[in-house]
Amino acid sequence: MIEKPNDMPKLRELAYPANLLTIARLLMLPAAIRAMREPDGRWRALAIFAAAMATDLFDGPVARMRNEVSTLGKVLDPLADKLMINTTAIALSRTRGFPWWATGLLLARDVGIVLGSALVYRHRTEITVAHPAGKATTLALSAAMLLYLADGPRSGKPALYAALLPFGASMLVYGKKMLSALRQPLAPR
Repeated sequence: MIEKPNDMPKLRELAYPANLLTIARLLMLPAAIRAMREPDGRWRALAIFAAAMATDLFDGPVARMRNEVSTLGKVLDPLADKLMINTTAIALSRTRGFPWWATGLLLARDVGIVLGSALVYRHRTEITVAHPAGKATTLALSAAMLLYLADGPRSGKPALYAALLPFGASMLVYGKKMLSALRQPLAPR
């Protein structure tokens, strides 16, 4: 779904509980990556990554429940997800046998989504919000990464292959949405 922002993000949106959860996810990222790189940090990394990704389950419902869906949250949440997933994929590829081809696919897809969203925003002054296929992809990839952290490729690889289904669907959905939005006439400024 593509939505027209009411206005630019406001400073007060930083204090919304949902946005604080998203910011907490970003702040946990360096600790999770550092723990992944330590020889005995696997379980600590697992706990930090699980806690960080749990914030993703709650930030949207909290924003809707409190009637605080914000422009900042619509931008910050997907960027936090992409940073968590992509940085973790790189770290897992280096330390836990996560396939580099999967990391490359993730990076390529997310660069495409970010650039496409920026192009749509520039062309239409609209914010592209997450689609259920994208949310399913984040959930499935998070589960696969948790399994890679806990048990390496033995448990992680089957979960990764299962995550390719929503991953492929999200690529198709976002690609179609971007093309459709770009084919519409320019928005008046």
